[in-house]
Amino acid sequence: MCGIFGSTRKLDNQALTSVMDLLDHRGPDSQGHELLASSASEHPIIFAHTRLAIQDLSASGHQPMTSNNRRWWITFNGEIYNHFELRSKLTNNFRGSSDTETLLEYIATFGIEKTLSEINGMYALAVFDAQENMIYLARDPFGIKPVYFCLEQDELTFSSEVKPIFASGLHRLQSLNQNALGDFLHLRYVPSPNTLLKGINRLRPGHLLSYDLTNKQSIQRPFVKSSFSKFSGTFSEAVDAYRNELSNAVQQQLISDVPVGVLLSAGIDSAVIAALAREHSSDITSHTVGFGSQHQECEISDAAETANILGIRHEATTVDPTTLIDSLADIVNSVEEPLGTTSIMPMWYLTQLAKKSATVVLSGQGNDEPWGGYRRYQIELLLQQLPFLKSSIFKKADKLSALFKSDPIKRGLRCLGYKDDANRFGNAYALFTPGELELLGVGNEQPNTSIDYWLNLLANSETIEPTERMMRIDSRMNLADDLLLYSDKVAMRYALEVRVPMLDPNVVQLVESFPLDFKTNLRRTKLVHRAMSRNFLPKAIIERPKKGFQVPFGQWCKTTWRDYMEANLLSPNLKINSSLNSDGIKMIWHQHLTGSFDYSRQLFALLTLSLWMETYLSSHKHTELA
Repeated sequence: MCGIFGSTRKLDNQALTSVMDLLDHRGPDSQGHELLASSASEHPIIFAHTRLAIQDLSASGHQPMTSNNRRWWITFNGEIYNHFELRSKLTNNFRGSSDTETLLEYIATFGIEKTLSEINGMYALAVFDAQENMIYLARDPFGIKPVYFCLEQDELTFSSEVKPIFASGLHRLQSLNQNALGDFLHLRYVPSPNTLLKGINRLRPGHLLSYDLTNKQSIQRPFVKSSFSKFSGTFSEAVDAYRNELSNAVQQQLISDVPVGVLLSAGIDSAVIAALAREHSSDITSHTVGFGSQHQECEISDAAETANILGIRHEATTVDPTTLIDSLADIVNSVEEPLGTTSIMPMWYLTQLAKKSATVVLSGQGNDEPWGGYRRYQIELLLQQLPFLKSSIFKKADKLSALFKSDPIKRGLRCLGYKDDANRFGNAYALFTPGELELLGVGNEQPNTSIDYWLNLLANSETIEPTERMMRIDSRMNLADDLLLYSDKVAMRYALEVRVPMLDPNVVQLVESFPLDFKTNLRRTKLVHRAMSRNFLPKAIIERPKKGFQVPFGQWCKTTWRDYMEANLLSPNLKINSSLNSDGIKMIWHQHLTGSFDYSRQLFALLTLSLWMETYLSSHKHTELA
């Protein structure tokens, strides 16, 4: 795991030094940059890299790296888990054992497109083809590793993070993308390729950007292809197939020349990952964060019980609301984008704990989406079983949502009356109601463009049921630009690599091939997954109520956090007031205080938006973002 940067623009030494300093936390083991000559450019292309050494700790893994034939250069962030298998297909004389060298030589032998179709890993990579004067930028199929890019005056600049792009001299782009604000308030994140910063884009998962230095033209296209294959075996055979595939994924992702740990919650997903890791390695430590036993959201005791049953070392840390207040501005600054996900706060402290004894950790993240583990999938399943609820006569039923305090019920009612998937899914995702968006002074148009894009790319087949379509979208859009995004940014702030075996492409392809009733129904979720876990875990762990890495934020808003919230949401001189109606924010705040409705999710999104605006939109000097 590393930091990458590149630009076709000419940078002076001071700007390049600033870029490298801003990426240093992602790769504290070494730094490097190369000025690459191109016959199509008057000045050299810059490729830069900061390294967190994971495989092959020697200098032979140093980047940027060139191929043996000197045609190709690479700056690469991530891990290629099947690189030994790929290396066996090559006849090169290798300098070392790093996956970067394997990846580069595979590209040199077979080309970028074939390589992307065969590698198994998480990555954001850039390669320069000196013969064809082409730069290629790619992001892994599930977007585990983010990469940002800017095309200004037809020049390309890219980076693992946003701040280095500004540090390279593109200060004037540091302004709000007003068109993306509605998406954020609707989804609690902004789906790729957009961000809230004008001129800054995030490459979509499973996509390749090709930039031609000769004509300064760029093309973005997907390299992921949807699979419509259907598993034809029995439920029991599905359990066995899933166990083998997931076990192989965990075994591959344990490959490392540095210590590996596990992020362990109270839930079944991380427990299964820990159990499989324990099968393949005796040297595993688990790590948990919580808020103290007085909070029902605290997972420490449950996780400790799981670790004890599995026979692995366990470490835990406790955080309190005051500590989180002191850290939130730093967290938002590190994530670089506002997110309405309270779990970014405990993740900040969990990664600090894990870093004390590990450089790599396995996580159970990414399992709910392919398996249908959220309530919205069961609501969608109900709508399919009762198709009359999609009749237009039910569209006004969403007004009934005001009578309910349960957020899933409110969103479920807003789905009624919509036959088309994009509108129905958009209402299922909605953070704010149309009326609340009007109060805030923004349009209530749904983010259907992004939803439709993924529907057409991955689920455009009558053989895939609507519930499965939603699961496929969430596995590529929601995960990549929300949960996986903050996991990368928060963990890499402390140079910790997070791996997600549940999102191994072979695992997900198998899961998506299972019949829907092998995955979820109206009463239970993750059916094959739960059945498989009985091989490792007692029933008490499998049947634990889902806590979902939650934070008692709604309660804290009314007590410990109240002054902080009012200072950062209601003060008249805040930047957020220039984009949102302050009276609407006040109304939502007071309704939460009075208990009319639990607006904790909405308020956290507004809070991170406000903090982000104060940091990222207040100045054009990148030094203030360091």
